This record gives sequence, C-alpha cells and structure tokens, in this order.
Amino acid sequence: MPLHIVWQAVTDGEESILSVPLLGAELKLTMVGEIITDASWHVGCQLTNVLSPQAARVQSYLLNPLRTELHVTLLSHGSAYANAVWSALLAIPIGRVETYSGLAEKLGSGPRAIARACRNNPYAGIIPCHRVVAKNGIGGFMGQADGEFVALKRRLLEHERGLELTVE
Repeated sequence: MPLHIVWQAVTDGEESILSVPLLGAELKLTMVGEIITDASWHVGCQLTNVLSPQAARVQSYLLNPLRTELHVTLLSHGSAYANAVWSALLAIPIGRVETYSGLAEKLGSGPRAIARACRNNPYAGIIPCHRVVAKNGIGGFMGQADGEFVALKRRLLEHERGLELTVE
C-alpha cells in the first residue's frame, strides 16, 4: 500500500496550516511540526497556487495514489470503535466503494454508527471516508446530505475510478 501512516499519541509545538488544492476544493492540513492533527476538506474558498513541499507530496499522492508513496504522521484521535472504522476505510481499494451497511456488517455494527464515525473522521482527506456510500445512492459527506461536499465526494470517486487501476 502506497500510504504509510505512523500514529503519534501526543504533540507539542506551534500549529500551522497547509493547503492542498484538489478537484476544485482544498484539503487543509493542520500541522504541529511534522504531525498532521486534522485533514479536512473545504469548498468555496480561494485556492492557493503555492504549495509547501509537504502539501505537494500530499497532492501528488491524492492525484495518483497508485503510483505515489505518502508517508504521514497523524495524531491519534477517537475511540477504539472510530479507529476500527477508520482502519476499515483504509482497506477499501482505490476506485471502489463500500456501503455503510456492508461495512457495518463486517464490523458487527450498525450503518448509522459507521456514518457517524465517517462524519467524525478528522482525516477525511487522507482516510478515505468518501469511499463509503448508501445502498441507494451516494450518501453524505463531511456532515452534509447534499450540497458542495457531496459534489466533492462525487468528484473524488470519479477521479479514483478514472485512474488506471492495475491489479497485481
């Protein structure tokens, strides 16, 4: 897997924000040193053209995750249950989707609990909660049932489906 995550329990230092423009939106990385403490999507904002080296690496990975390695350190957040859901999200292959109910069945949970863990994912730009959909439609994204974030979810899924996927 080209995404390598190291989980950090604590962080100390000054906070900074990195912007990663992608597909008409912006992924804002909140950093403390080299540790990402939040990675959330923002829409309807002024996109930046100047990228830091870290932001450029994240952008490169998101544009072509099958051919780009990304090493990140994330601040450990959430309950044991939320972390189990987020781990399951990382296992959904690029270009594929899973339903809330399908993921709930795999984890011995309920679809609403899965949706809540996805909504509370502090790393929505890195841990792919956009790959979880409703049985009869796209489902929500970033706490919205429709609107700009759901449109972004569609763009993310279309982008991933359009990648040249090779199965080894």
